[in-house]
Amino acid sequence: MKGLIVSSGTITDYNRLESVVKEVDFIICADGGMNHLMKINRNPDLVIGDLDSISQVSLDYIKYNNIPIKKYPSIKDETDTEIAMKYLIDRGYKEIILTGVTGTRQDHTMANIFLLNTLYDKGINGKIVDDNNIIYLTDDYLELPCLKNSYVSIIPIVEDGIVISLKGFFYNLDNEFIKFGSTYGISNEIVDNTGIIKIHRGKALVFISKD
Repeated sequence: MKGLIVSSGTITDYNRLESVVKEVDFIICADGGMNHLMKINRNPDLVIGDLDSISQVSLDYIKYNNIPIKKYPSIKDETDTEIAMKYLIDRGYKEIILTGVTGTRQDHTMANIFLLNTLYDKGINGKIVDDNNIIYLTDDYLELPCLKNSYVSIIPIVEDGIVISLKGFFYNLDNEFIKFGSTYGISNEIVDNTGIIKIHRGKALVFISKD
């Protein structure tokens, strides 16, 4: 089963949102994510949150259409996005996509990106999709399609760095060490039909970014 969380961060490419919605079996709007989903005329299966960033129009729509809602207090230990993620985890979802989780609040953006680590440690395939990026986290093997006008960046997230091999890229690597805090893995390109990433040691974020 594949679940989608739509949060209240930046979304302007609603065609991309529509394509993501078509991939999934269950949609949760984390609070103001409902404002985004209404723009593509799709109903979520559930709305979760403290309702501090959702519009009155969205609230009226939820009530009129009898969309299930789980309201949480505004003073809590987790963000609405993390609560939504745990809801899907508890119900056995093995693939989870997060969108609307990046934007002008860099603290929220960073925290949401690192939610991928929580998913990975639980054996769940997770990714973030926004207007310009697809973000993964891996400590093993990842095969990526060649996308036009896109760059692939690989950023170590553990103190010991990573040892990595790349095949099908403009800059291929063979058991190369990339230290934590280095920009060495930024802005590579896939030149074959697929790009293969093999991390032999460590853990990294992988960004597919369109320019």
